[in-house]
Amino acid sequence: MSADDFEKKLQRQPLRRVPDDWRGEILRNARAEAGRPENGPLVRAGLKVWQELILPCRRAWAGLAAVWLLIWGINAGLSSGPGPSPAMRTATAPAALETLKEQRRVLAELIPPADNQPADAPRRTPQPRSDRRRIEFSTV
Repeated sequence: MSADDFEKKLQRQPLRRVPDDWRGEILRNARAEAGRPENGPLVRAGLKVWQELILPCRRAWAGLAAVWLLIWGINAGLSSGPGPSPAMRTATAPAALETLKEQRRVLAELIPPADNQPADAPRRTPQPRSDRRRIEFSTV
């Protein structure tokens, strides 16, 4: 059957009327879409990311979100304990500095200074860059 025969056959067929309930539904959807504002490129990009990245593996993302919430909850629970007051922090600051200075002095006594002599340059002998054998041709 050629393309012309197919087109003629289609022209001979009578057009059927769209069912009324379909027509009403199509018109309602078209009116609802016409009333909505046009989505900007940022919204379209966000929807595209949602459809291609998040939606196919939503269980994995939900699990990851649950783990992050659990970590956040544990962190919030551990850090909400009573800490030292600002007055106590300022009172212990000079003592802490003295202790740090003492530790540095003892460490300097225990560990001798490092010798800063330059390292010897690596000794390399020139070698061929490939494993290919050298083929020698003899002249006859």
